[in-house]
Order: sequence, then C-alpha cells, then structure tokens
Amino acid sequence: MSEAVQKELPKKWEWSTLGEVCEKPQYGWTTKASQEGGLHLLRTTDITSGQINWDTVPYCVIEPEDKEKYRISNGDIVVSRAGSVGVSYLITNPEPSVFASYLIRFKPLIDRKYVYYFLKSPAYWNAISEKSSGIALQNVNASKLKEIDIPVAPLEQQKRIVAKIEELFSHIDAGIDALKKAKQLLKQYRQSVLKAAVTGELTKDWREANKGKLEPASQLLERILKKRRQKWEELQLEQFKAKGKIPKDDKWNEKYKEPDPLEKVPEEVLPDTWQWVAIGQVFEVYVGATPSRKKPEYWGDEINWVSSGEVAFCHIKNTKEKITTEGLNNTSTVVHPPGTVMLGMIGEGKTRGQSAILDIYAAHNQNTAAIEKYFEEQSTEYLYFYLMQQYELTRKRGSGNNQKALNKTRVQSIEFPLAPLDEQKVIATLLIEKFSLINRLENEIDLQFVKSEKNKQSILSTAFNGDLNG
Repeated sequence: MSEAVQKELPKKWEWSTLGEVCEKPQYGWTTKASQEGGLHLLRTTDITSGQINWDTVPYCVIEPEDKEKYRISNGDIVVSRAGSVGVSYLITNPEPSVFASYLIRFKPLIDRKYVYYFLKSPAYWNAISEKSSGIALQNVNASKLKEIDIPVAPLEQQKRIVAKIEELFSHIDAGIDALKKAKQLLKQYRQSVLKAAVTGELTKDWREANKGKLEPASQLLERILKKRRQKWEELQLEQFKAKGKIPKDDKWNEKYKEPDPLEKVPEEVLPDTWQWVAIGQVFEVYVGATPSRKKPEYWGDEINWVSSGEVAFCHIKNTKEKITTEGLNNTSTVVHPPGTVMLGMIGEGKTRGQSAILDIYAAHNQNTAAIEKYFEEQSTEYLYFYLMQQYELTRKRGSGNNQKALNKTRVQSIEFPLAPLDEQKVIATLLIEKFSLINRLENEIDLQFVKSEKNKQSILSTAFNGDLNG
C-alpha cells in the first residue's frame, strides 16, 4: 500500500481503489474520425477544454458492430490515457456517441460526482505522476488507474461533500467569469485604442494644439521619395566603383523606378495633415533567405537569425538560432538594424500577418519581411502598431492554394496612414503607455486565474482529507 494509505482517515471512512469503487474500466473503440456520420467519436481532444462541444466532435468512419458496448451513457467518466494524460470528464446528456481508444471509461459504483471530483484533486494528480510511464509519449493504462487509492466517505457524506464542493466552486467560478469579462473588455479596449491611433482620433487634441507647426504628410512623402532615390543612386555608384567603372553619361540613373503608389485609396477619412500611401513608398521592404547549413572551414562570427515563429507581436531581443558570416554571404538576406519591423508572410496559423520590432541586429528567413525606414525620425513603432491593428486584413492579402502567403509586392502595396513625423512619435509614445497599463492589468487578471485554480485545489484537498464541513 502507498504512503497515502497510511494516512489516518476520519471515522467511518476507508481506503479503497478506483478499481474497487467502479465497474471494470474499458478501453474505447478504434477507428478513424470523419466529419460526417451517425455516431459521434469522442476523443481526448474533445474533453481537454473542460466542456464538450458536440458540434465539433467528429463521427466514426467505421461504427462498432456492438454499439452498446462502446456507447457513452449519462454518468460515465472517461479518462485520457495518452496526450493529456489523466484528464477526466463526467459525461452528462451525451449525443449518440462512442468513445475513442485513447480514452478509458469508468462507471462509478459510488456517487459519480464524488469520484469525478477526486479525479480533479491533488491526491489523484500525485498518483498519476507516480504511475505515468513511457518516453516518447507518457501514458497510463487501465491497470494503473485501477490501483489508484481513493479515500471513501459514507454515502450520505459523499453527497454532502459534493454539494459543498459545488457550492464553493460556484463562488470561484462566478469570480472567474468576471475575470474573463474583464479580460475581454481589455482586449476590446486595446483594439479601440489602436483604431483611434491609426485614424488620428487619439491625437486629435494634440494635433489641434500644434496646428501650423507640423510638416504635412504630403511634404514628408516628397522628402522620403527623394531620399529613396538618393539611396538608390548612391548604391549604383558604389557598384560602378566596385567594378572599376565610371558612368559614361547621366542616363545611368534613368533606370530608377519610382515605388508603386496605392491602387485604391481607402475610404477611411484621415486628418488633413495625414495621407494614405503604400508601405513600399515610405519604407524599404526586404525578404529574407535561408543560409547554408553546411559548416565552412571558417565558421565566422555568429549573427542573429529571425525565424517566422519569432515574429509574434513583440520586441525581438534575441533569436533561437544563429547563422555565421559565411552563411550570410551565401544568401540574399542582409543584417537589419534595431528598429526594423518584421512581418510574418507565411503560415496558416497565427504567424502570417503578425509583426515584431528588432531590438538587435539580425538577419531573417524567407518566410518574413523586414521593413526599414529611410529617415531616422520615422517611427517604426507607429508602423508596428498599425500592422498590429491591421492583422486580420493583412492575413487576407495572402495568396496560394496549399499555403496562403504574402510576398514582397503584396507587403509593399499595403496601405499606410502616413502622419507627420512628430505625430507618429506622439502616437507611439501614447500607445506604449496605454499598452503597458493594459498588459499590467492582464497580468494581474492572469494571476487571479492561477489563484482561483489554487483555491479549487485547496478545496479538493480539504474535501478528500475529510476536513471539509458539509
């Protein structure tokens, strides 16, 4: 017997095992899942959220000949034996369904909710931790689950304990619901602040107070385009010099191509000093590349290398992977300075359309775009926040059949509300301040979620120690 069994229980309580207080546990039906059919197939993934959504539970490709053997009934408890090992669920009002092979069914012989709450308790999870096995995938089988010790109270006391647990849990759950609503309100507030920022509403009073002092976006655009051309010409002359050539005449710079303007100006009306432009008009867009993985004789200095998974609405302060000087020279990617905005271009998950800002010098892979400014005064923070606000729309710009993706041309064509330089900085500062407050509040809410769960675990520990007054 385990050490837990040696613990003295209240009078009339006794130690037992899950195998003794339940009918013989049973493994589920083995078949593939289908989106159509007549009999649901309940899987581990369908119970891990703590609430079964029968609209998303698939159907059996092949139904068992003996449906009643595997049919789920009201009051059954299913436990996951792989993946989310040990997670349990008490079945109530099920639709016509059977349970999959990675679930084990228990039919309690005592109060079913008493057993169910025990399977949520710290004592149970400690036992699961001791009995888990396997290397690639932890798993618990029916034999191991049957051996788990459970303290059994008299039947009437079981009912009182369950009632007390549910009473206390109801108060905690009410608090959790309030926390969820508060977090949703913060999320909505974040979006409303972003919207106000990129439409000029956030800085309306500031703009009025500085009326006549701001360089209009139209003039700023002219300066940026002039700087863009100047940069191109300087690069061309450097290339001539590297080849030992001298331009024969002044026509060499006629090859310069102005960036494409917006094909269609958005209907959103901007302040008089603002202007809709294409990102490619006011920023330089680069697409990365994957360096050679072959280790050269000269390994060279390590360089930060950004992968698409690291572009996740954040400031990038370090990278999981590094490349070398030699590896960099074998690709078309370049090292970008701090302040560069990164944009995820590929991925059906959340990656495509997410942005980040470099706090370090770094190169990047072909699944990301790097967006650099032409003038030091330009605020890439403002661009970063704009892309955050435009996330869903940016994702829709992706094309392709198998995996939708952005490309350099699509990124360059994204519409951008160009504000005066000073106003860009003010907007970025205000958003940083407001987001810092929102983040602190969200972190506080998350701490309260953790505290609520600890309170529940404390209640369950007390309940199965016999110290919960019912």
